[in-house]
Amino acid sequence: MMMMNTSAFIQRLNQTKALSLKLSNLLIDGMRMNRFETNEIFLSPGNYASALYFIQTGLVRGSIEASADKMTTWFKKEGDLIIPAGLFNQHPSEEYFNAVIKTTVLQLPLKHINQVLETTPEFRELIILLLLESLAEGQQREKLLRMPAAKDRYNYLAKHEDYILKRVPHYLIASYLNVTKETFSRLHKGLSY
Repeated sequence: MMMMNTSAFIQRLNQTKALSLKLSNLLIDGMRMNRFETNEIFLSPGNYASALYFIQTGLVRGSIEASADKMTTWFKKEGDLIIPAGLFNQHPSEEYFNAVIKTTVLQLPLKHINQVLETTPEFRELIILLLLESLAEGQQREKLLRMPAAKDRYNYLAKHEDYILKRVPHYLIASYLNVTKETFSRLHKGLSY
């Protein structure tokens, strides 16, 4: 049975802002662990996010409805945080979150987050910094999508998020790069497209 690795969660938060022992303990007290099977959806459009997630093991994909299938918007791996859009203002999700492979996440419920925010001002600064990091990640994704050539998008991915090329099924990467499966296959093999 897998144990909850709260120290990895705290280490990840400390990369953003050094936490006091008091805040670390308050956050750990509210943590819950959840496991998802391959392809299991744990948030879908129209539903409300109820937690901040830390990926202990596995891979998670964000996607939206597209004309034919779901279009991949992001990937996250172990050690990454997921702050769902709409979490803090309780707007319904517009995305699907699903496990790409068997995944274990630590969840920090919104109710607990709000309790800690009320009692610990230090936590407010951390949340703001985490939201700014999330915004920067979105800007990187936008930069990727604005590259007109599929080869440039592939090369950018290889340079900045190579774990995706090593661990994610090709059809999902094609969706992420906004190319056909056939184009992705040619790019991946180094062929012209």
